[in-house]
Amino acid sequence: MEKISREKFIWLGTALGVGAASASLVACGGGSSGGGSEGKKSGGGNSGGGDYGGGNSGGGNSGGDAKAGGTAIAGESEVAPGSAVAFKDSGNQAVLVHLKNGDFVAYSAVCTHQGCTVAYQGGQLACPCHGSVFDPANGAKVVAGPAPSPLPEIPVKVEGGEVVRA
Repeated sequence: MEKISREKFIWLGTALGVGAASASLVACGGGSSGGGSEGKKSGGGNSGGGDYGGGNSGGGNSGGDAKAGGTAIAGESEVAPGSAVAFKDSGNQAVLVHLKNGDFVAYSAVCTHQGCTVAYQGGQLACPCHGSVFDPANGAKVVAGPAPSPLPEIPVKVEGGEVVRA
């Protein structure tokens, strides 16, 4: 077994420490970097699969922009209970959830922690960046992770077979 000098030992330890610190900073992303989209998911309309599965791929808002005043987000029958569709609300990512009890709720899909786009998974809205989890059946309150507050709610109602922005 080869002996290493004290100088080489310190140099190797420092190099390993700097490498580990750099890797953790890259993995955590930190703050705003001026418009990058690392770790964010894009949405738009109901794709019938992926993060917002369970709906019919032939309808929904198809990436349109819902605004107050009754703009249709999706057909009531296009979103199965226990599923969700992505849409845009005033240009921002949003998600419409059809709860298992039959109610529809909508929230901003932008995580209140660092702005990543949340995804509907297993009855919850989950942030892929740092693990925040929100409960759509309970006002999108934070149930896990570092997010400081619930997702902002978007008022919706069912009108003439369509889910619309209220």
